[in-house]
Amino acid sequence: MKKLIPIILLVLIALCYYVSTFTLTTTKVTITSDKIKNDMKIVQITDLHGSSFGKDNKNLIKRIADEEPHLVMVTGDMFTNDRDNLKKKPKSIALNLMKQLAEKFTVYFVNGEHDFDYSKEYYKTLESYGVHVLGYETENIEINGNPISLYGITNLYYTPTFDLSDEFTLDDNRYNILLAHIANFDAFAKFGVDLSLCGDTHGGQVRLPFIGPVIYDGTWFPIFKMPKDQIYDKGLFEKDGSKLFVSSGLGNHPAPIRFLNRPEVVSITLKPAS
Repeated sequence: MKKLIPIILLVLIALCYYVSTFTLTTTKVTITSDKIKNDMKIVQITDLHGSSFGKDNKNLIKRIADEEPHLVMVTGDMFTNDRDNLKKKPKSIALNLMKQLAEKFTVYFVNGEHDFDYSKEYYKTLESYGVHVLGYETENIEINGNPISLYGITNLYYTPTFDLSDEFTLDDNRYNILLAHIANFDAFAKFGVDLSLCGDTHGGQVRLPFIGPVIYDGTWFPIFKMPKDQIYDKGLFEKDGSKLFVSSGLGNHPAPIRFLNRPEVVSITLKPAS
């Protein structure tokens, strides 16, 4: 029996690694607002980094379809921009997924730092599939009787003077949703958006009980070094009536490992406050 213990431990570690790193979960969130008249559903995915969940990402697509979303929001880093593999499999996986999603759903996209394209070629390909690429643009739409304004920004970093009001005018009569790869919640809340959707953090990739992310925004073990209310690692946050959801994403970079932080599809239901 003693000889079996190391083997059992190795099997358990391998199983934990596999489940945490390669199996999907759906995170379901409900948000209420006076601006919402009828229920509507948004699915957010982010930070695929060229990963696959089933052949041609069929498991990922099925999980999204199971939520029956009105909108699919994609918040960047769908492939990994490394010089050696930019033109290889990870980018083609991302494009194939986006094409399939656009055939089934209304899809909106903003870039991350990895899939930022100076030549605009990548964005043109996405648009040819029917994906709405938001690069400092606003789209006013109506979903299930709800007037919605969508804003997208392309920032790879933020200056101290960053202010969304320099680029956008907020309509308080509409439910305002901002798509951004990297969160800047102080600025987003100051502008007054109702909901911001972001990625980038990977939830720290590795998380520990009672400690949270091992790394956040370049800081190791941030719980010991940063104010807790400034760690927007994953999940739903609120400030001055504005909400932020940070998804821990689907893929992994730079290391192919997750712990207590499975790849996630985010399903957000917006409901009337009453």
